[in-house]
Amino acid sequence: MLPASLFHQTEFAGHGKASETICDALRKAILADSLRAGQALPQSELAAGFGVSIIPVREALKHLEAEGLVTFQPNRGAMVMGLDAADILEYSQIRALLEEQAARDAVANLTRVDLAHIEDAYEAFVEGTRNPDTTRPSGALNRAFHNAIYAAARKPRLLEMIDDLHNRLDRYIRGHLVLDGRKTVTDAEHLAILEACRARDADLAARLTREHILEAAHISADVFRKKNSLDQAS
Repeated sequence: MLPASLFHQTEFAGHGKASETICDALRKAILADSLRAGQALPQSELAAGFGVSIIPVREALKHLEAEGLVTFQPNRGAMVMGLDAADILEYSQIRALLEEQAARDAVANLTRVDLAHIEDAYEAFVEGTRNPDTTRPSGALNRAFHNAIYAAARKPRLLEMIDDLHNRLDRYIRGHLVLDGRKTVTDAEHLAILEACRARDADLAARLTREHILEAAHISADVFRKKNSLDQAS
């Protein structure tokens, strides 16, 4: 049974619009863990809940399959895609390589306007984590800080690949944030990256970015393993 909170009253204007709206709703629910890994996504139930035909539902699910958030299983239909610890680490290693390159290219091409945008994003992250705002959670503010740096690389296809990996991993890489003292470490790492940008040190910014991603990934994978062990034991 799908959660009732997934569905809401929406005016759909044609199959394209309906498909996009359903896709957005499912994506948000998956990334927020409202729909957990392994959750079945019956097309008929989704169609009834959203008040549409099967066609836009199928289109939305196919789009989410391409994003790595949904999988289609023989004789079982669509379900929320799940990762294991090895998947998390492998995707994170790829992400670290891409973001390392994006940071290096960004700092090498950094303008004063770019730096101002990065500083604004950093201040927003610090303020947002000091005074939490549910409309812009810390994960979104964290992503905005890194994206403000990568935007200066002016390589849209590289950023698309980074965003795709982030969408696949976001549910899993938040695990390190629940640990005591981790926020202080994250703040210090962000500040170090910002200082490297200010110094126009592309190699340092790239190295710090790679280390920042991989450290968080390893901690999150450990949190994920422990949580799975507890779930299986209960």
